[in-house]
Amino acid sequence: MKLHNNKTVLLVFSLSAKLEAERKSVFGGHKKSVSKQFFNLLIKNTLKVANNSGVDVVWLDETQQEGYTFAERYTNAYKSLYAQGYNNVISIGNDTPNLTAKHIQQAVDAMATKKVVFGPSKDGGIYLFGVHKSIFNEDAFKNLPWLTSKLSKKIHYLAIANNVSFTILETLQDVDTTNEAMQFAYSNPNLVLSNFIIAHLNFKVTPKANAASGVITSFYSTSFLRRGPPNL
Repeated sequence: MKLHNNKTVLLVFSLSAKLEAERKSVFGGHKKSVSKQFFNLLIKNTLKVANNSGVDVVWLDETQQEGYTFAERYTNAYKSLYAQGYNNVISIGNDTPNLTAKHIQQAVDAMATKKVVFGPSKDGGIYLFGVHKSIFNEDAFKNLPWLTSKLSKKIHYLAIANNVSFTILETLQDVDTTNEAMQFAYSNPNLVLSNFIIAHLNFKVTPKANAASGVITSFYSTSFLRRGPPNL
């Protein structure tokens, strides 16, 4: 067992760009290479944010994760880090481009006095989850409604029901689907990632306040293939 002076670790629980592109058809089923480039950009951004977090960082992709289901792999990752001597495990994924080092620092600060911290996603999931070792329960953790729109509310409910102190960060948007990518690009038109999305989805961003709905409606009436993120 390792013992750390820094008792908090940032876990980046991710898939490789290649596997993300295979499972999430953000740019259509026939544009896997474009999707891979997109997820490489997301991963690069996440790596930069993680390295600026001020805490230890552990990055686990599918080659290092252990277990058959997402719940098993995620639970095992937390268990492993607690066993290495960390008291607080804060996890993020690679699909929240508006996540910053400031959000992670807010989570780290919260864990100094709270047992749980989480950042809700607009789709009902979470983009960040911090849990103190003292309240980690393997079975309860594994049975959370992972990869569903009920996850954020369930964590909130359980924290209240079990009298566990918690902090909720601001809500951010994941980018897993075509629609989410378009919404992100429209809301953040000057970013490199947004320019990539705009170029490869072939739609134009206009400064008019009502343009987003028009762009999305137009795109959905003519586009090729769209689907939500598959279960892992």
